[in-house]
Amino acid sequence: MKASLALSIETQVLESVRADLAVATFFAGDRPLRGDAGRADWRLLGLLSALLREGRLHGEPGEVMLVPTLGRLRAPRLLLLGLGARADLGYPQIEAATRDAILRGVALRCGRLALSAPGGADPALPPARTGEAVLRGAVAALHERPAHLELVLVARDEAVATLSGLARAATRADLPVRLQNPEAVEAGDALAVRLRHGQSAVQDGP
Repeated sequence: MKASLALSIETQVLESVRADLAVATFFAGDRPLRGDAGRADWRLLGLLSALLREGRLHGEPGEVMLVPTLGRLRAPRLLLLGLGARADLGYPQIEAATRDAILRGVALRCGRLALSAPGGADPALPPARTGEAVLRGAVAALHERPAHLELVLVARDEAVATLSGLARAATRADLPVRLQNPEAVEAGDALAVRLRHGQSAVQDGP
């Protein structure tokens, strides 16, 4: 089976995104949970916090917990994915977390997966580079387990820059990648035009 990836970027909160599976990441030591994981916990009436208190979740790298959302998130299932220590987060960790999330989503036969940008808006990690790491992780997963997947990346902060990174990495990917909704963020249409013409979406640089 050949693989393909349809990418879209979303500026809504994770719980509002239509998907077969929602994926939120969290760090070891996050008490309470933050970002989209914290919002999901609130929607789930503190279920995730209870799992942390009971020692069933710790946030170690690669640790996962799949829970039904019972209609409290728009996706029917939520995958919580550990990132390890916040101080250790870098692009390799973002790439690995994305790969892991997508491999699990494909195993669950999800056609549309919503992923909260791993690590959120970390000021130490430029969002364009984060977007590139996400796409590399997605491509690696689909090489391992080929599927046709739609990936919705939730990036409320710095969405334009994240989109730039996704578009730049898409031109280098060795499987079909389609950018779905560039109109979702400011300047997206120009990026999509350049992507369709096989041009780099942003200037090369760090």
